[in-house]
Amino acid sequence: MVHSSPALTIWCQLMLISLSAGVADRHETHRPIRWGIMGSGMIASDYVGALQGLPAGEAEVVAVGARSLGSAEAFAREHSVARAYEGYEAVAADPEVDVIYVATVAQAHVACARLALAAGKPVLVEKPLALCASDAKALAEEARHREVFLMEGMWTRCFPALRRAQELLRSGAIGEVTAVSADFGWPADPLGEHKRTLDPVSGGVCLDVAMYPIAHVLLAAGAAEPTNVVAAGTAKAASNGEGRVDWTVGAALSGFPRAPALTATILCTLDGSTPEEVVFTGTKGTLRIERPAHAPSRLRLSVASCREKTTEEQIDFPLPPAPEGALPFNYPGSQGFLYEAEAVHAALRAGRLQSDEWTHEESITTQAIIDRMRAAVIAGAA
Repeated sequence: MVHSSPALTIWCQLMLISLSAGVADRHETHRPIRWGIMGSGMIASDYVGALQGLPAGEAEVVAVGARSLGSAEAFAREHSVARAYEGYEAVAADPEVDVIYVATVAQAHVACARLALAAGKPVLVEKPLALCASDAKALAEEARHREVFLMEGMWTRCFPALRRAQELLRSGAIGEVTAVSADFGWPADPLGEHKRTLDPVSGGVCLDVAMYPIAHVLLAAGAAEPTNVVAAGTAKAASNGEGRVDWTVGAALSGFPRAPALTATILCTLDGSTPEEVVFTGTKGTLRIERPAHAPSRLRLSVASCREKTTEEQIDFPLPPAPEGALPFNYPGSQGFLYEAEAVHAALRAGRLQSDEWTHEESITTQAIIDRMRAAVIAGAA
């Protein structure tokens, strides 16, 4: 008798889905990829809403789990989800779930991802993948060992504008990239609706938004961790009165193994609204990802023919329209989750264990840089 693992069984099912896609137009046998959702908050709501923008029959949300049954049931009613569970174990165990999206509080990301991996279920984990690089690395190793797909939800990398930016950088459109500057800041209300920003475990600006500018830097620098991360900033008292959380951080990065000539600067803050753009500087010109760089729709390419003359090109990538019938989005640009879902579906149908858009190595390196930035700010503020 031949025994198959849950991961192999799911892969075979998805391969059948892929094969059926070729005859879907003629026979209408195309089965959707079925999602289970862990978490019932605003991000989960936006992601499920964005899934409605996929072609008909491409995706279906069949289960949701939350810390309380009442929250799960309310989410299920709002989004027409068939099954609601108290807790997350049942989502992982649900035989009709093909892939899981983890949208819980950050402290639960690792535990929920492990539930999915242990059940052989491909899993997309909202940012941050983990709260430290060692846990991110352990998750990636577990996914490889179990031969199950794992991706951190770096949705920005899936946007058409970012795909084009990567093509331009790789093609040498601005020459050798020698510098990158990137920022992300917004004015949080830590005593009001943004109490999570003062959480002693998962609070602070780095675990909230620093992964975005770091991801932009890695687009040019490669996925390997830089030798030098010099950071300073400000901190606030954590909500439990013990310890502090990073609040504003400026960092300089250099010594990238795959781009030794490149230096990068990063600014992240919860004290104000920054330009939220990215500038790649090269030996032939610049490439700018315009605001909002985390959900980008416009690039600006500037190529210098001499010191006095440049040629500029604006490249637009309009966001998809809000899906008809979806609930209003909680965050600007959330319809762009559509691109991330498309990337996950493509990876699953191809039998890949990670996405091309955002690899395990990039997740681990990003978290390692965040660890170093947070530590420097907290030490400096002590």
